[in-house]
Amino acid sequence: MADAAFYHAFMKTKTPHQSTLLGHLQVVLAMCIVGSSVVAGKFISMEMPVFLASFVRFFLAAVVLIPLNYCMTGRLVRPVRSDMVLLTLQAFFGVFLFSVCMFLGLKQTSALKAGVIMGMLPAVTAVVAVLVLKERLSPRYLVGIALSVAGAVVLELRGASGAAVLGDSIYGILLILGAVVCEALFSVIGKMAGLTIPPVTMTTWMAIIGVILFLPYSIVEALAFDFAAVSPRVWLLLLYYALVVTVLGFMLFYVGLAKISTVAAGVHMAWVPLSAMLIAVLFFGEPFGLAELTSALSVVAAVLVVSAGGKEAAPRPASEVLQQ
Repeated sequence: MADAAFYHAFMKTKTPHQSTLLGHLQVVLAMCIVGSSVVAGKFISMEMPVFLASFVRFFLAAVVLIPLNYCMTGRLVRPVRSDMVLLTLQAFFGVFLFSVCMFLGLKQTSALKAGVIMGMLPAVTAVVAVLVLKERLSPRYLVGIALSVAGAVVLELRGASGAAVLGDSIYGILLILGAVVCEALFSVIGKMAGLTIPPVTMTTWMAIIGVILFLPYSIVEALAFDFAAVSPRVWLLLLYYALVVTVLGFMLFYVGLAKISTVAAGVHMAWVPLSAMLIAVLFFGEPFGLAELTSALSVVAAVLVVSAGGKEAAPRPASEVLQQ
């Protein structure tokens, strides 16, 4: 019951304002975790094929999530048909295609460059949210999007002057851009579904669907793969990818997204390149100067701007969106 107590203490709030603020914080933390996965994914992609690595990630996550879900909720609830359709679409874009584009892209471009390209997430998510969910871009959101994109542009200008990112394959860059679009669709579809079941249950279904999607391709890769050649570091990174990025990251994202708008969540995606940059600075000796400081301040300012309002708009019912 300790898990249940944690859930009610961390995932629930008493007032609309507190709920909205906590939602912003939860999505920010989830995006920081995603940023760390860019660096981890670079190392994994160097030693393991794409589909096999992704299958291992979601299989390990499912092994943890299924019993965790039973401990926290008592049973694995099957979503209603409309939500199950949206969860499957979300898994296809945000789990399957995102992982394929990200891992293949990281094979041909640097983690720093990938993190910078991911800085386009706020703008792309805002456009998709306006087109699909008909969300309004208030002046506050426009300022937040501008600040978050400005932070990414500063990093881009800084990265363009460094030899580490010169000569990157155009295919690698296009694949990372594809991952950006998939992540934006993941957020928008998640908002369409709404939080009709507990976050841990939604995350469990996402992991199960991920296992199913990657299984056929991973079998083909596994037959010709030498598992003994994988370093202990990569196995540990896969464990991190499964437990932190998938289990914790997905749960934080789902519960936070239920409290804020998709556009606001998209602005917080500016934390992806920023967190990737900070990890590169702290663990890989990347320089931290005026450009990095300016980018960090822009992203923090964007978060403060979009978090300054009151309660966000409620998600549109899945049935309403599917009937359009």
